[in-house]
Amino acid sequence: MHEVKFRDRGVQWILDDIARHREDPAATKDALWKSAWARGYQDVLVPVHGSDTRYEGMLTLNYPLASKRTVVAIDTGERMLAVVDAFEAVPNPGAKVRITAIFVGEAEKWIIKTLAAIGCGLSIHFGDDAGKKRFNDAGWGDTLRNALAQVRAAENEITKKLNFERMALPPVEQEPPFKDQIVKLDEEMRKRISTAPLTPDEEREKSKLRTQDQANAFFERHKAKLAEQYRIEAQQFRDRGIPELRAAYDKRQERNTKLQAEIDRVTKLLAENLANVELASQSMKMIEKIEEASLPISVGDMTPIQTDPRAHFKEIVETLSLLFEIAATTKRRV
Repeated sequence: MHEVKFRDRGVQWILDDIARHREDPAATKDALWKSAWARGYQDVLVPVHGSDTRYEGMLTLNYPLASKRTVVAIDTGERMLAVVDAFEAVPNPGAKVRITAIFVGEAEKWIIKTLAAIGCGLSIHFGDDAGKKRFNDAGWGDTLRNALAQVRAAENEITKKLNFERMALPPVEQEPPFKDQIVKLDEEMRKRISTAPLTPDEEREKSKLRTQDQANAFFERHKAKLAEQYRIEAQQFRDRGIPELRAAYDKRQERNTKLQAEIDRVTKLLAENLANVELASQSMKMIEKIEEASLPISVGDMTPIQTDPRAHFKEIVETLSLLFEIAATTKRRV
């Protein structure tokens, strides 16, 4: 049998539920239909409660009831859903939310979680007539443009500063591992000793050689002399040379580690800074599209945004992203 996931005629189902709780459903009906029509839907569905049932979407209605329950409507991008329950906290319309079905004992319950919310002192009321907006509500776009322009200018100054810092940093000197360096020095020492020319005394002795036995004895003595010289120099290298080289190597490595960490820090800040500059530019372009959609946006206190735009940059971007998404899908019909 096909599992039923949604109840159609959801508005009536919600109204019947409200009536069962002895509340007046009339105003709720009007609010539900207005929010649905504002998003282009001709019907509202009620999701069937079940284990692991969850939906994400845009909150289009937050309608409190006298019983301290709240009717919420969510545009998932495919359908308009509505549920009614006693929620701990419900964000304002326009927020991205997730509703999840849970059980409290044997009782069915819905919970709501905010994923992203409209801020900057702005709010949106789906179903309101955009023509009824107050005159001062139209200035939010210029306020956010000015805020983003200030952010971009500040980030550009920081970019210049970081570029100067990066250019002032010396390059990291790469060198092979310490063990490889020691092996190389040892090989050079062996080669130097083994290829050293004969001393004047040895040359004179060599010139007096007359028999093969004399020659063999001479070169055996010379070979033993070279081996002893290597033994002595290698011992001195181990006792004094290697510790000194190791101390110098460790000092260079410590310097390089600190230098690389500073280079990485500045490089990371530069990347973040350039990303913020680009994000500010993209966000400014969003404002025009949002204004063209004539969304029913109401303006509250935008003073914090005007006072310190950089501190609220993330909030500005998140707000504009949500409003842009709403504007881009307003004309949809299902």
